[in-house]
Amino acid sequence: MKVTLKVTCALTCLAAGSPLVADTAQSDLIGVWQTGLTEAQAPGGGPSAYLRQTTVFTDTLQDIRAEIFADADGQMLIFTYASSGPYMPVGASDVVPGALNLELINETSEVTIYMDVPDLMAAVGMGDCDLILNEAINVRDCISGPPFLVTDCTDLDLVLVDHGGSRLRFGDQSIDRCISRPTELDAAQFFKVEQ
Repeated sequence: MKVTLKVTCALTCLAAGSPLVADTAQSDLIGVWQTGLTEAQAPGGGPSAYLRQTTVFTDTLQDIRAEIFADADGQMLIFTYASSGPYMPVGASDVVPGALNLELINETSEVTIYMDVPDLMAAVGMGDCDLILNEAINVRDCISGPPFLVTDCTDLDLVLVDHGGSRLRFGDQSIDRCISRPTELDAAQFFKVEQ
């Protein structure tokens, strides 16, 4: 009986709140966060590349940058996508425990190409953009599809900071966040690299 009570207590304590999951506050977001380098295939079965994402939160702004590389070592940069704008916390999530609901506005969306790869650019929805090597180009009006879909709406998202403040996860990025807020977390994990 004592063993059963201990197991029941342990399960109840874990369900009540794990020390790895804390309620996320705006102050938890501040800093530089980065994913590892992961292989990703372009939409529609296009060519594979390697992706690393970095996001920076200040008190009022969020920047996100995606770097796409040709190699697994992250030495051959193909292009970068950078977006920034203000954000506002709008209360605790009622569907993802510990998460904070956010509203984000995309004010800038720029792409810089470092290699001329028209097939890849078409596969990621930028085939209609007039891109110039080594020059940041505003792509707000020419992107035609995912994964770098530029929105003119207020993005409804959520964010969770856990693991003692060292890991950040956004809501599921496959959801149309102009219409509804995600109800689960995205697989991408950002780890804090700077305060």
